[in-house]
Amino acid sequence: MANELTQGELEAISIIERVGSVFSLAGCLFIILTFSFSKAFHKPINRLVFYASFGNMMTNVGTLMSREYVTDINSFGCQFQGFLIQMFMPADAFWTLAMAFNVYLTFYHKFDAARLRKMEIWYLLICYGVPFVPALTYVFIETQSAGRMYGNATLWCWVSSGWDIFRIATFYGPVWVVILLTMFIYIRAGGEIYKKRKQLRNFGASSSAHDPEPLTMDDPYSVKTTEVTVTSEIAEEGENGIDLAPLGRFAIPKKVAYSVTISSDTKGPGRSQQEDISLPIQSNVPSTPTSRGRLGGKAQRRRANFEANNAAWSYSKCAILFFTALLITWIPSSANRAYSLVNYNGVLASLEIMSALVLPLQGFWNTLIYVATSWEAVKITFSDLLARGGNRRPEPTQFAGDHHDKRNFAFRIPSRSSRKDLESESMTELANGSGTRNSSQDAKGRT
Repeated sequence: MANELTQGELEAISIIERVGSVFSLAGCLFIILTFSFSKAFHKPINRLVFYASFGNMMTNVGTLMSREYVTDINSFGCQFQGFLIQMFMPADAFWTLAMAFNVYLTFYHKFDAARLRKMEIWYLLICYGVPFVPALTYVFIETQSAGRMYGNATLWCWVSSGWDIFRIATFYGPVWVVILLTMFIYIRAGGEIYKKRKQLRNFGASSSAHDPEPLTMDDPYSVKTTEVTVTSEIAEEGENGIDLAPLGRFAIPKKVAYSVTISSDTKGPGRSQQEDISLPIQSNVPSTPTSRGRLGGKAQRRRANFEANNAAWSYSKCAILFFTALLITWIPSSANRAYSLVNYNGVLASLEIMSALVLPLQGFWNTLIYVATSWEAVKITFSDLLARGGNRRPEPTQFAGDHHDKRNFAFRIPSRSSRKDLESESMTELANGSGTRNSSQDAKGRT
């Protein structure tokens, strides 16, 4: 079969495979390192990409070998390469199905990030366990007529042409079943995704739009309300009070004594407690009238629904991008295999080269989408590295909101727009932390 390609074409295939493998390996290392050492990347969809990256790396170990062992099919190298490709290359498609299944669970069964994490052990067992069985079995299969199962497959050592039916039954067949299932899920959820996306646009365009319907949170109204009550009291001066203000300067305002009562009321199943904490505070700032602020219940429900819908849309958008990369990977190689079947093991150089180009790049496509959907986390991570390399601190207000008044620095409720946004794994962090950051700033402005 390989004899139908010229030596130059075979060498070009080897170069293309190895270059693509290097890019994918670098991308997989980036995903694994950033996810392992920075919680800013810990979003549910990134968790699945993280798990898939180990399979992508093992695939690239096989594709880096290229055609090194195709002339010695009984060697350990050829059999090991065939095992790696048979097991880990289709696993990437299974992980894409897992992402699509998460979309289904999010839209139709109201799974939040915590419940999605409980599914990961099953995803690991299925995505790597199912292809492991045939991959290991093929190492030990050999017959007099067809020879060993792993042998010369033109691009690399894999299931040889004498066992062509098993290429379809245990490799391309399952992959296309996965692709069709994934497509069905997105078509099934497409109407719901479009409906919610339209609600989000209306919500953003007009404050008088109808409230977005709750989509993916079991109880979007179970929010924690914190009241801050400030009671002020002017301190009485004694009869012999002395004014210490220097002459010719602005007078220092009289000291005001006041107390702060912080009330935390959690509304939710089985929770009806209310905790009050009173803090007597001495301050030099002028007194203000007694005030009590609370974000309206309707506004809170409106914001919670908006954030939940926005999170679900963002997760779905990312998952669809991975599905697009899946199609780019498997359509050319499937066309190459179909051509081989129709023309009885015929070889078309253009299809072989296209397959050599797209198959090793699975990890590279995943890395591009990973970076695009975690761009804020990427910028923060690299800014920290640059700051540490230059022995300088990051700007204090870089992640702490828009507070510039030094009087508020010592006693400040931390802004939700801080790094903790990127480190959370709540439902509103399914795919993009910016939505939560923007909504927190809006809520802050309203109070």
